[in-house]
Amino acid sequence: MKRREFIKYCLAGGVAAGTGLFSYSWLNMKEEGAMRSVHSFANSTNIDGLSEDEANILYLASLAPSGHNTQPWVITIIEPKQWRIGSDRTRWLPAVDPDNREMILSIGTFLEHLSLAARIQGYEAVIDVIGENNFSSEIAEVRFIKKQMAVTVSDKVIQERRTVRKGFLNSEISGEDRRMLIGNNKQAVFYYPLNSQEGSYISQANLLANKKQANRVDAQMELADWIRWSDREASQHQNGLTPESMEMKGLVRWYAKHFLSKADVLSKSFREETIKLVEEQVHNGAGWLIVKSDGSTVEELINAGRLLESIWFRAHEKRIAFHPMTQVLEESPWQTELAQEIGLAGHIQFVVRIGYIKEHLKPVSLRMPISKILVNAPHGNHI
Repeated sequence: MKRREFIKYCLAGGVAAGTGLFSYSWLNMKEEGAMRSVHSFANSTNIDGLSEDEANILYLASLAPSGHNTQPWVITIIEPKQWRIGSDRTRWLPAVDPDNREMILSIGTFLEHLSLAARIQGYEAVIDVIGENNFSSEIAEVRFIKKQMAVTVSDKVIQERRTVRKGFLNSEISGEDRRMLIGNNKQAVFYYPLNSQEGSYISQANLLANKKQANRVDAQMELADWIRWSDREASQHQNGLTPESMEMKGLVRWYAKHFLSKADVLSKSFREETIKLVEEQVHNGAGWLIVKSDGSTVEELINAGRLLESIWFRAHEKRIAFHPMTQVLEESPWQTELAQEIGLAGHIQFVVRIGYIKEHLKPVSLRMPISKILVNAPHGNHI
């Protein structure tokens, strides 16, 4: 098979594990290098400046989603049970997120994880947004107050949250489940079935935006920088995208891990097959979930990120999968036209393809160890 054809099968998913002529067991591939590190809740006292409870909270917070899985958050320990949240500018995405809007949204998802994790450990997380703009070095401060709070999400659900790209069922989301997803957020959360007028527009806009971005050299170069094709790269960086998180299987994944490189991401065939995959995706699933805000201040962006994550966790019990698709909010004219075209006022912050799945998939996205998230510990000790 020619290299171009392998790229095609890599993006399309190719040979499924355990089927066809080649199977995962036959390849005997090891995944350790491209899987998230294992955190022990029973022994989390080996991080300078963090109590065991704080280490557990930080670990669960670190499982939040972010663009290209950059994991932009960093923590400064001010004193015991008081943190300052910032971002690492080396993990920003200037080509596709020049205004740092998506980065602040990611900090919002991180803070929602953190708040829920604090409850599990017996604390209330008091969060103050201190960032003046999207480029502020300090974004929020958190104090943990010992207090028994209602635990609404288990640590198991937090650890199992993941983005799903394939395997969506085309069943419509039931009325009961729509109401569950939207909850009391009818002014900020909206659902459009794929076959609705709005849903059809969102699908087409997503496809066109992906086509435009796939032909932007700077965006493709940035994407290439965040793909960890090999286990060695995955172990070295512990962030970014991997063949596992892109849901490649069997022989295809083996080939990608051993032979694909940054240069392939910039190739014409990679771009073409990416568009074909997106075309399949936007026509599969149940519909589109939209999260919007009245404005785009730092606090409003953080609240939108927290809101999305709270919905994502509620969807877990119903086996409703989420696939955020950001390109439509990154490329013109759709980033400014989308809200008007579907009849919404305000600023759309998330466009998420959703749908039922048969079973939850194992989370496989890389995660940096919590020691790498810490900027410094008390008394100037660097971690």
